[in-house]
Amino acid sequence: MPEWYDIITDMEIIALILTILIVFVIVISAIDNNRLIVSRYSLSSEKIKKDCTIAFLSDLHGNTHGNDNQKLIDAVNACNPDIIVMGGDMVTSRAGEAHEAAIKRAVELVASFADKKVFYGIGNHEYRMYLYREDFGDNFDKLAEGIKGAKAILLRNEGKYLEEFNIDLQGLEIERKYYKRGSKVIMEPSYVREMTGERKQDHYRILLAHNPEFYDAYSSEADLVLSGHFHGGIVRFPFIGGMVSARLSLFPKYDGGIYDLNGSKMVVSKGLGSHTLPLRIFNPCELCIIDIKKV
Repeated sequence: MPEWYDIITDMEIIALILTILIVFVIVISAIDNNRLIVSRYSLSSEKIKKDCTIAFLSDLHGNTHGNDNQKLIDAVNACNPDIIVMGGDMVTSRAGEAHEAAIKRAVELVASFADKKVFYGIGNHEYRMYLYREDFGDNFDKLAEGIKGAKAILLRNEGKYLEEFNIDLQGLEIERKYYKRGSKVIMEPSYVREMTGERKQDHYRILLAHNPEFYDAYSSEADLVLSGHFHGGIVRFPFIGGMVSARLSLFPKYDGGIYDLNGSKMVVSKGLGSHTLPLRIFNPCELCIIDIKKV
């Protein structure tokens, strides 16, 4: 056989392998972007006056699960939560008609839980919409007004005391520098206190903090932290976890699941959608249900 035949054959084999890998990634990502799992966590505290079940939704990014998100709505209702918490990035910060439609879907999702107590925290995409109005117009205002019109509560460095459970539910909205890629930023607990105020030690405090990277700072300020942002690390490996964070660091420490630090717990959602590059490999969309029991 001539030497060029061996070269072409090797190239064809490589091309075939690459094609198979690309098809595999596309198929698995399509499946996982549309597959919804429910992860349940059980906690307890002497501060809790009455058992409380929380449905925690995060990082939907305007995606849908079933017609008009009916699959997601049914999954939430099946768990019969006492409160529903949306942890930010339920929409993606884009301009144009497609984004306006995504805002409408997010508001409709909030409104579908009108018989429940619904709270909405701020993620980096909502914050970008608020901050850069020259790019996104009044999209943030439409979202905020829609949330209010749906009888839900938007928490922007604000809190709500749920007396029935003795829970302080506190939103945390952080500056853009804490989301930017390519730089190492430290957050101090004093910054969290500056944004949210002093906690009441005899209340069970839940902090909605979209970016889990700063758990060290959050942990002294809350009994429970609810985060998302990393989308489960995009690609998940058995026994290793997620591959990449939203700031493009490899194998992030807090990629999804439950964590414990300084007596504080943090539940990190793997998210309900994706954006820009819609990849989720071995990483289905996730609805988190948290049961907090009275001791």
